[in-house]
Amino acid sequence: MKPDHSSPKRSPLWAAFLVCFGAMIGCSFTALAQPAEFAFTPTNSSGAFYGQATVNGVPANANDWIAAFDGTGNCAGAAQVVMNDGLAYINLPIYGDDMTTSTVDEGITGAEPFTLNLWRAASGNILTYPGFDAIILFDWSNTNGAPMPGYDDPEVVYNFGETETPPSISGPEATCVDAEPFAPATDPAGGVLVGPGVEGDMFNPAAAGEGVHIIDYIYNGVLASWTVEVLPAFDATILTTGPFCANDETVTLEAATPGGTWTGDGVFGQFFEPGFVTLGTLTITHELGELGEACYDIDQQAVTVQPNPAVPEVGLIQPLFDGTFHVVAFDQDMSYEWFDSMGNLLATGDTLYNYLEDPFEIVATNIFGCSTSLSTWLIFPGTFDLRELEVTWLGPSTLEVDGGVERASIWDLRGREVWSSDLGGVTRLDMPLAVGDGWRLITLELAGGGVARVAVIR
Repeated sequence: MKPDHSSPKRSPLWAAFLVCFGAMIGCSFTALAQPAEFAFTPTNSSGAFYGQATVNGVPANANDWIAAFDGTGNCAGAAQVVMNDGLAYINLPIYGDDMTTSTVDEGITGAEPFTLNLWRAASGNILTYPGFDAIILFDWSNTNGAPMPGYDDPEVVYNFGETETPPSISGPEATCVDAEPFAPATDPAGGVLVGPGVEGDMFNPAAAGEGVHIIDYIYNGVLASWTVEVLPAFDATILTTGPFCANDETVTLEAATPGGTWTGDGVFGQFFEPGFVTLGTLTITHELGELGEACYDIDQQAVTVQPNPAVPEVGLIQPLFDGTFHVVAFDQDMSYEWFDSMGNLLATGDTLYNYLEDPFEIVATNIFGCSTSLSTWLIFPGTFDLRELEVTWLGPSTLEVDGGVERASIWDLRGREVWSSDLGGVTRLDMPLAVGDGWRLITLELAGGGVARVAVIR
């Protein structure tokens, strides 16, 4: 249907203009969805501009706006295009300058020309008629709101030229092979995706497979490309399990897929410090990617930090008083290894026999497998002054001697002191000997000096 301007009362465009004109007189006007650049101030002088707006030969869109600008860049009037039967009609009131406000330029003055401009709602671009760097100037006249001569035909087409935006496609630089299919961003709509893993308008990483892929977007025969790398699935499984000892060196945390973020007590970056945490069990977390991203995985591992043994305590013994010394470790709940200064193993167990007054290292290991070492050497106290002494056994555990005894001690077969007592010079001794003790060595430190020894089996 062609708009009819022969009778203003019957013309829907003319009626719309009258309503709009009556509402706008005397106020600055900006309508809903109107571009800010198209704000204008209505005055009491105006002329209407009729026609149709097309862009590259295609009717403008319903949300597009048309406007007139004077020579100084002031908007002298604006209106949204009117769609009818698929055509975009122009019903544009163009206002003259208000001569009573000499300091304000509201519109067109006298014979000042104007340009016709179209705002594209889809892109936000403003086109100047006819476009492609060409500008046509129009003459304005005050017709008190009626159509201006020469611009009163709704059938006249004003075709705006617009350089078409080339197609574009974008998406993440990388994704994981187990990620859900997704649609890359494309513009303008209506093109075709081509490439590995393309399923309609979606990209399926699993179908594309691991590796670097190029996806093309073709619109009106023009091609745009997007490069995406499909990575192996993230596997945050923690490979570092422990247990650890409190004195262990710094532990480098390892996972099936390296990188990501490590958190937990005693965790510093990719390292775990057993000495910084409370003994017991704690949780370490490994996270790859960000929650909600295509590539994401998380794992947690409980690890235990066990206590260290105390530094070993050792002492010298000379059970046979023949110049041969042994070194013994006093804590029975540990296992021990003895090494010389070159790191050679000398012995295992709690006794280092036939010690030769050289430096040594003893390593004590507790039931958790945690170890502490001591490196030292011991100085011989000298040999004992052995004396002959007549000893009479009065019973299985009682003996009598012919001299005073200041101190008595009992030693086992391994050279350990199992009992000792200060006696103050007695000649009769009750000893803690019992059947089944096996071999025992009794040493008697005599009141007159020297030491006597007696070997028994019980």
